[in-house]
Amino acid sequence: MGTIIGGTRLSRFMKVAMGAALVAGSTQAGAQSAQPAEAPAPVADAFRDQAERIGARRCVELFSAMGNTVALGAEHGVQARAERTSPDEHGIQGLVGMTYSTPEHRGQAAGIVLAAPIGQGCEGQLVRVAPFQRSCRDVVPLLPAGSSQAGMLSGVPLYELGGNRGQALLVAAGETCVAVTVAQGRDGR
Repeated sequence: MGTIIGGTRLSRFMKVAMGAALVAGSTQAGAQSAQPAEAPAPVADAFRDQAERIGARRCVELFSAMGNTVALGAEHGVQARAERTSPDEHGIQGLVGMTYSTPEHRGQAAGIVLAAPIGQGCEGQLVRVAPFQRSCRDVVPLLPAGSSQAGMLSGVPLYELGGNRGQALLVAAGETCVAVTVAQGRDGR
């Protein structure tokens, strides 16, 4: 069994835009090490590179897949951390800075990616926070097909994303909207 997010095989899932902040565009990954040095050269997979640099190999596939999902369509940099003495026995945490430059979304966003060993496999979570310079009403059509409002959390609309791709909160901030998307993943070894 392959890597799965929200019940969907990740390889298929990554080809589809997930949540309000995943919009079409080119992905250019720029890695940042935990100890910043001179401007690093872009790498093909900044998440895999960061995990390997800190010695975290056990959950690298899930960490990489979830990281590349959270940053899809944006230039991005990542800083990964893990327990120093035994990184493969603990979770990997990645902080992600992103810049979108597409017709649907321009601006900065942030993400968090977590992957941890559970039994013989790995489980993880991703969170993306993306402010839009438009109302939440205008962001709703950007959600994946099949998305539906699942309720309100203290006045904040909660959406189940179509295709079992996770959830989104659309937080109104004056005339703008902050989309907070979350998804779970697992490596089904």
